[in-house]
Amino acid sequence: MKRILLITAALLVGGLVLRRAGIEAIRLRGESAQLQDQVLAASNRLAGAQFDAESRRQDIASKTADSDSILSELAAVGRRRSQDPLSAEHALTQPPKDLPAWIPGSPYIWLEKPLLKRLSLDVFQPDGSLTPTAVEVLGLEAAEAGKLGESLKRILAQQIHQETSRARVVQEHLPEIAREKGPKFTLRIDPVQETSNGLRNEFEATLAEELGAQRVGLLKDSIERGLSGLFRNQPNEAWTLSFVLLPDGVFSQAEQRDGGTSIRIGFRDIRPSVPEHLHHLIPPEFLEKPPESAEP
Repeated sequence: MKRILLITAALLVGGLVLRRAGIEAIRLRGESAQLQDQVLAASNRLAGAQFDAESRRQDIASKTADSDSILSELAAVGRRRSQDPLSAEHALTQPPKDLPAWIPGSPYIWLEKPLLKRLSLDVFQPDGSLTPTAVEVLGLEAAEAGKLGESLKRILAQQIHQETSRARVVQEHLPEIAREKGPKFTLRIDPVQETSNGLRNEFEATLAEELGAQRVGLLKDSIERGLSGLFRNQPNEAWTLSFVLLPDGVFSQAEQRDGGTSIRIGFRDIRPSVPEHLHHLIPPEFLEKPPESAEP
């Protein structure tokens, strides 16, 4: 009987132990699963942090490269300015509060941009490129001015070629010259409105594209005057120039253009009155140096 009781007790104790072991195993499995989830989450966070760190590293590297480039450019500017005898004055000069302003000790004249509209400026050279003064006023770099100048010269060269082909020497002198005594020379340039206007429009479009609306707007009047001199469009009639060499060795000139006639007298060199590309049409006797006046 005792033996049976001992066996029964042992079985009960063993069952309790097994039950407790099962419960503990279940608990451990639960904790293990939780730990695995935590490890996975931590791994994901680590991967995200590493990705973010790499992105930031690349961004910093890019910004560092940009910064190095800017510093290099600034250093180059600094070296150029250090070679400028006015560099010390430039460094100390600050823009005044009120404009316009004249500061005796400053290397600058301080003006507002709109004042450029009131300036009468020679913008173009005879070949169509910008004058050095215009280049400086417009703040163009040498490379920019050179590139623009080549484009403008190419367009104007076409205009000159067409104008040359339309020019001829005629014997019908303008009345103001015909009644004078002395050798006479008359040059007539027939109009071709559409072609000339097309080249002028191309010239203006190229100028606007390279300079921008603001610069072109500020020098509009000066640009218009320059274009009129370069292209000389005559939409309705020919452009006629008549000259007479008077007995006292000076010239008189009559010019008919745009429906009006102008007179010029008492000059000794005919060449400035005739476009340079038409000088080959001037008779040799009109190019010889006239006799000096006997008057003191």
